[in-house]
Amino acid sequence: MPCIIPGCTDEAVHNFGVRLRRPDTTAIWAPNTEAYLCDAHASRGLRITVILEPTNTQAIETTVVGVSQPTADRITPIINVP
Repeated sequence: MPCIIPGCTDEAVHNFGVRLRRPDTTAIWAPNTEAYLCDAHASRGLRITVILEPTNTQAIETTVVGVSQPTADRITPIINVP
């Protein structure tokens, strides 16, 4: 599987997923996406932009787009690097 980051030709084995948690931390839903990251991009850090759009489909629809220079609204350090 190719890495979703534009220009990266490395093998990507890490699947990007999203999760909505209840206050007790159990998941309401937690789908994987069709986006994969290589080891390098998984451990170097990412800037993530989330856009939520309500639907009436009773389903979670995910779209992941790799880009190079968006603006950063919040930065969270990665603690567990493989």
